[in-house]
Amino acid sequence: LPDNDLLEGALLVHQFQYPSCDIDEIRHQIRKIRQDIWLELNDSLTAFEQVNVINHILYTVYGFEGNKKDFVSPQNSFIGDVLSQKKGNPLSLAILYQVLANSLEIPIYGVNLPNHFILCYMDENHCGMDNDDPDEQGVLFYINPFAEGSITLINEIDAFLFHLNLPQEVKYYRPCNNTEIINRMITNLIFAFTQQDNLSKVESLKQLQEAFTAAASE
Repeated sequence: LPDNDLLEGALLVHQFQYPSCDIDEIRHQIRKIRQDIWLELNDSLTAFEQVNVINHILYTVYGFEGNKKDFVSPQNSFIGDVLSQKKGNPLSLAILYQVLANSLEIPIYGVNLPNHFILCYMDENHCGMDNDDPDEQGVLFYINPFAEGSITLINEIDAFLFHLNLPQEVKYYRPCNNTEIINRMITNLIFAFTQQDNLSKVESLKQLQEAFTAAASE
């Protein structure tokens, strides 16, 4: 998916569950949040200050939070449900956060960690994007959208991977593309509906994922 189509992917998945939903209303809600963030921004803000503005509007003003009580609920993955219930999982909150940031030309992108999903604030002038050293990926810092946008540093990712007994692969430190994000959203839903023994929904989602992957590779 191109950068500006992450929202389109999330809406596609939402429409899979709710075919008659009002997509324009979802877009309107996101534009309203964007407007409120934009009003607090100015050109003199640092990267940290920009993130503080987004965090304040998203988590304090609008009251979004991670759904820790019902973490595997399918509703955590549908963007319309996240907007109406103000709750989501790490991935859906990250998608909302990234869509808002990118619409304001703030270089925040998803990082596809195992068992988790976070964001990174990129130094877009950095020349080390293709460097295999995790310390030189062009990332200024990381953001945990499931923890009210708290700042996360690279050593915390090191410790997270160590805890999972996983190597410090470069892919866990650099931004992933939008196709990977939507694929992971569908995978999360497959798991959630499997937990509910909703096998017909699982099969439909697998077909959706195959179609989406095929379309994205064209």
